[in-house]
Order: sequence, then C-alpha cells, then structure tokens
Amino acid sequence: MDVFETRFNTSEDTLSGVYEELIGAGLNELDPFTDSSEAVTAWKGGTYEPLITHNVADIRRTRALMELAERYCSKSDFSMKSLKPIG
Repeated sequence: MDVFETRFNTSEDTLSGVYEELIGAGLNELDPFTDSSEAVTAWKGGTYEPLITHNVADIRRTRALMELAERYCSKSDFSMKSLKPIG
C-alpha cells in the first residue's frame, strides 16, 4: 500500500482501510470478515462461502484502488513482479 500512502497520503495500511479512506466503505460492507486472518480460519474449517465472498471483495477493492491510482499516478510509481514459479 506504499503507493497510496505516499501519493495519496493515507493513514491506513490495509487493503480495506485504504479502500475506505479513499473510496468509501461500500465493498467493505460486503466482506463477511473484519480481518483477513479470519479467512484462514474459514479455510481450515471448510467454510468456503464466506471465504469466496471475502476473496471477491478483496479483488473488487484492489481493482477500484488500481483504477484510482491509474488516474492520478505515473506508471513509473509501480513495479511489476513476475508470478511465474521459480525453479
């Protein structure tokens, strides 16, 4: 969340916190978990429906923040990382 902290001067350091600070709480209200660590517990317990809802909310929040950043930040502010497996 460094780009948002430096470019948008946010005080939050979590996805849901930065999203709420810059965009609003809309997608946060859809998330069944107040903390992402609850997703681990859901996974271990086999409770998949709220886990899927949480993951979709995370994807949508990330996309909304990405679209905001694209409007106000230079591409040089972002670094790309490869998702290819090493080995």
